[in-house]
Amino acid sequence: MYIDIHSHIIPGVDDGARDEAMSLKMLRIAHDCGTRHIIATPHYFYGNTRYVFADIIEKCACLNDLAANAGIDMTIHPGCEVFITLELAEMYEQGSIGTLAGSSCMLVEFPMMSIPPYIDNVLYDLQLKGITPIIAHPECNAEIQQNPGLMESYIERGILSQVNSGSITGIFGMKARRTVMRIIKEGWVHFVASDAHSDTSRDPDLKNAAAIIEKKFGSKMREDLFAKNALKYLAISSGS
Repeated sequence: MYIDIHSHIIPGVDDGARDEAMSLKMLRIAHDCGTRHIIATPHYFYGNTRYVFADIIEKCACLNDLAANAGIDMTIHPGCEVFITLELAEMYEQGSIGTLAGSSCMLVEFPMMSIPPYIDNVLYDLQLKGITPIIAHPECNAEIQQNPGLMESYIERGILSQVNSGSITGIFGMKARRTVMRIIKEGWVHFVASDAHSDTSRDPDLKNAAAIIEKKFGSKMREDLFAKNALKYLAISSGS
């Protein structure tokens, strides 16, 4: 069983699934590859997003009904992918954003090209509120690609990280692939997720990435990154 903690599977809210038909296609792809839990994590940009977290909870309930009616054995959990900003803790208190699947973990996205100096304070503020930040796809950040060792300080501070399956399979280029293999080898990664946006080029099929990780790092690493760490850190049980 796989647990996918990062996907854009809710229809019509961001640059992910276009409509319910595409959401169902994505869910079928995920199910066929072995995923049984998937967290919907639409993008949230401060000042430029129309929904609040209560809307995501409602849309996930609708998507669960849609999946059940289609005979797809899958549980869709609410979450969001929050672009890091100084207002992050305030947005959480206001209910604009939320954590992953009712846990204490929040998926946080860095800028693609740099790591702004305010990031450390923002992540620390979240931790003071009892939230564990999960850095989304750090291997795609240009500064981390140049210096993967930057990840060590985050991990030492109790921050988690999630990498994309597409980085492992190579669809995001060689820099991302080299970086993701390095930080997995060093133990600086906790989750592999699909970051699925569609039913085509960026789909939610995790099995190819899982096979690569098992071949290179062994079955325990595959199990940890694709399921066991999600069971450990998030409010998901294998029977739920």
